[in-house]
Amino acid sequence: MLAALALVGVLAVGAVAPAPASAAPSWPVPQPYRVSSPPTEVLDGLPPGSEYVALGDSYSAGYGLPDPTRLPASACGQSARDYPHRIAARFGLALHDVTCGGATSEDVTDRHQFKGVPPQIEALSTRTRLVTLTIGGNDADLFGTAASCLALTAKGPVFSGRDASSCRSTLVHDGEDQLGAKIQSRVALGIADTLAAIRRAAPNARVLFLGYPAIFPDAEHTPAKGCFRAGLDLGTLTGSFPEDTYPFTDTDVRYLHGVQEELDDVARSAATAAGVRYLDVFRATQGRSGCARSGAYVSGVTLDSTSGFRRIDLEPGALHPNTRGVAYLARQVAAELRTVAG
Repeated sequence: MLAALALVGVLAVGAVAPAPASAAPSWPVPQPYRVSSPPTEVLDGLPPGSEYVALGDSYSAGYGLPDPTRLPASACGQSARDYPHRIAARFGLALHDVTCGGATSEDVTDRHQFKGVPPQIEALSTRTRLVTLTIGGNDADLFGTAASCLALTAKGPVFSGRDASSCRSTLVHDGEDQLGAKIQSRVALGIADTLAAIRRAAPNARVLFLGYPAIFPDAEHTPAKGCFRAGLDLGTLTGSFPEDTYPFTDTDVRYLHGVQEELDDVARSAATAAGVRYLDVFRATQGRSGCARSGAYVSGVTLDSTSGFRRIDLEPGALHPNTRGVAYLARQVAAELRTVAG
């Protein structure tokens, strides 16, 4: 019975048809980010009140965390506990957080992701002094692919409707990796165009491009018995699911780690070519992926069914930075800003 369950993974938040270009207004001028206490640090060249615009997808938006802002649209899944809010509070910056789950490079540069939500880049201006960005994962469909790779056992099969022992077996043919090819072409071009557009729209800003923390570990940080933690158990028959699982085959852990590594390399190269600072958090977090039994920066998978077994989704925040992970990202961004200021 369990093998017949169909899983519909929802990692890229808000996958709906974009609104026509005429439907969305321009972003308003950002207001100072108000906190209950003065900033704990002041940066050279970024005094309190400096305009800070946060761009990007769910990894910047704090998807799955409490305290939703419902901005720039409720479906974005943005949280007031995301790292941009933490950075703004720490340094007393005027935050305009337009991050949105599911965003692609096109949603940053020229597409209306939701009705009433302009392209994120329209929040930038000559007044902007700091820009942070995480983008590319949805261009590559990395998160959507990961959501479709959940498996019954460490040896498979995957149970998303694909009759396969692993996702790798359906995505790699004759040595050609479909995801890898997409990263090297469409994703690389999308990131390059996005960074160039940001530099033009915010010529006076420091631009910091963050990579993604490790979702799938390298071989050194993969336990000898593998990462697999089942997403289904006997309790599933009564509608409950185990929490914080990691239901990926051994093959797909290796494969998806390689895909993420390729994405990280492409992002770093694009940032270097654009003259943008790249903050690599992928290599430093290999021991903190969702595979880790403790101290993980990325949440594991918890399934949820709200309509019997006709539809099974991932709970918000699955395979995204948890509270510990977002705090880590904020520390890394703060450290990088201090380096630049110094």
